[in-house]
Amino acid sequence: MKVLKSALICLAFTTLFASCSARPLKNNSRITRFLESEKWDYRIDNEGDFMIVSGQDSISREVWIRGHLNYSGEVAVREIFSASSFISESDLDSVSRVLLEDNMQTRIMGSWSIIRDEGQNRFVAVYIIKAGLNADKSYIKQGVMEASEAVDTLERVLLP
Repeated sequence: MKVLKSALICLAFTTLFASCSARPLKNNSRITRFLESEKWDYRIDNEGDFMIVSGQDSISREVWIRGHLNYSGEVAVREIFSASSFISESDLDSVSRVLLEDNMQTRIMGSWSIIRDEGQNRFVAVYIIKAGLNADKSYIKQGVMEASEAVDTLERVLLP
C-alpha cells in the first residue's frame, strides 16, 4: 500500500508540475548534511527524493523532500511534502472544502493539493511546502514539521 501511494504521489507530482521544468541537483549534499545534523532517519528513492521516516521528534508522518528542483524561469524551488491516506470519491467534496478553509485560515508555509489515483477512483490529499533553493535549515526543519503535523491533523479530524 505504501509503495502504491509513493508511486502515485511521484507520478502526480510529475504531472502536476509539467508547466515548470524540473532538474536534479548535481550535488544534493546540503540536504543530506541537514538530515544527518538533525539525526533524522531517511532514505533516498530511485528518483533522488529524500523520504524522512516518521517517528522522530515531532514527525508523525513520512515527509518527502524532493531531490529535484522546479524552475519557473530562473527561480528554483524545492518541495517538501507529506500525503494523507486515500480519500474516497464520496468524501471528496467535504474534504476539499475543509482543505480550502485550512489553506486560507491555518496553514502558513504551504497548502493542500488533491491528487487523483486514476486507476482506483480515489484521491490523496498532499500538503506541499515550497522552499527556495537557498532556504536555511530552520525553514526546512519547520517545513518538514508543518507538513507532518498538517497531515496528522487532517487524518485525526476528517478521516476514520
